[in-house]
Amino acid sequence: MNSMTAESFLDAVSMPFPKSVEKNTNASCTQKLLIPFYDRKRTVSVDEIVRLEGCGNYTNFFLKDGTRMLVSRTLKEYETLLDGQAFVRVHKSCIVNLNFVRKFYVKKEGELELTDGQQVKISRRRAQVFVDRMRQQPVAVS
Repeated sequence: MNSMTAESFLDAVSMPFPKSVEKNTNASCTQKLLIPFYDRKRTVSVDEIVRLEGCGNYTNFFLKDGTRMLVSRTLKEYETLLDGQAFVRVHKSCIVNLNFVRKFYVKKEGELELTDGQQVKISRRRAQVFVDRMRQQPVAVS
């Protein structure tokens, strides 16, 4: 076992929800979420999250590796935690990571396609916020 004692490990695992967001101090400053999943907690980097979908008091996480996790927290709580990141609420029940947007279809009702192939509708009320945030996103050069 590493230098972490059993007590400090339990303290880290049993953090209350508001403290479940932690920032690494490395140069990339990747934010991670400590997500309660089944009988344990899983650390997920925000860079892995493609989208979040709300369903009542539950949130479905869709990760880039295809993993899907159902968490008993509201979408509003995660919207607050991810504020200032590359996430935008595009619908009352959906938050998307702008880094995974492949296409944006401008139709009567806006729709976007994510890199995992899923298509997500954008509500008329949130369309302008989405467009503004997309313009602010730095362009990834491959």
